[in-house]
This record gives sequence, structure tokens and C-alpha cells, in this order.
Amino acid sequence: MKFIKGIIVSIWVVVAIITTICLLAYNDYMVSDFGDYSLFVVDNKSLEPKFKKHDLVIVKKGEENDYNIGDYLFFYMGNKETMSFINLGQVIDIDRIDRAEDVFKFDSIDRSYGHIMGKADGAIVWRKVGLILGVLKSRWGFMFLIILPTLYAVVYEVYSIVLEVKKESKKELSGEEKKS
Repeated sequence: MKFIKGIIVSIWVVVAIITTICLLAYNDYMVSDFGDYSLFVVDNKSLEPKFKKHDLVIVKKGEENDYNIGDYLFFYMGNKETMSFINLGQVIDIDRIDRAEDVFKFDSIDRSYGHIMGKADGAIVWRKVGLILGVLKSRWGFMFLIILPTLYAVVYEVYSIVLEVKKESKKELSGEEKKS
């Protein structure tokens, strides 16, 4: 029984650490960034048919020169002040404004290189895994599945220590009374 309990606790600790790291790695668009890689959960049907709701997608950002006309790219819409979301579009033109910045043109949208996440063709997709991560990264999910169990474990350990200290102090007192 202790072995199974140990496995469950170990899995929970790993999940808690991974979830916390994903939350700490959020960018301005609430997408977890790890260097050149972005990890996001598809939360609407706008990316269908290739990407379904609740898919976990990992996309690698390439260099500006890696993207060409006809490529399907993930890109950010909105900004910090407005509603932000991820879109997918085919590049129809690329404007080379200067050596520092390219502007990628999609159907009716122009986005700078800074708003590009990466190619859809090279993305890693895990079907339905995003549902689990989405629940864990939500406010209520994180609170009930990560914070409260952690708080319970800490309080339980402190309580166990207090009981052990009381038990040891009673032993010492009864040992001193027998000597006298």
C-alpha cells in the first residue's frame, strides 16, 4: 500500500512541478514559452480541421528567413490590453521593411515577425492532452489540484512533527520522574 501511495505522490509532484513551470513561462499572450518553443492548448474551433479543441500543440519558432509565401503559420492576435488569441493563416506576401523586421501578410491581417509563433507543419500535436493541461493551468484547477493538496501535505507534516515532539517530551518527563 505504501508503494502505491508513493507512486501516486510522485506522479502528483511531477505534475505539480510541470504545471507550475508552464504557468511561470507564460508570455504576454498567456502561452508558455520555452526558448524557441511555444506550448499552447487549442481552446476554440478556429484552428480546425487540422487542430482540434483540447489539442496540446508545441510549435518551434524559426528564423525570419525560414518562412515563405504559402507557409501556414501560427501567430498571435491582440495585445496585452485586448483579448489575445492564437490564429493560423497562410502567408500570402512578405514585406521586407528593413533588415530588422519583416511583415507577414495573411488574408486581411499583417503581423510582424515578433507575433509569429512558428510553422504549423512542424508542430507537435498531442490530441486531448490539452484538456488535462487546460484544467491544471486554470485558476480553480490549479487551486484544487495543486495548491490545496500541497497545503494539506504541509499542515499534515507540521501536525506530525508537533505530535512527535510532544511524544518525545512526555518520554523525557516520565524518564526524569522515574530517576527521582
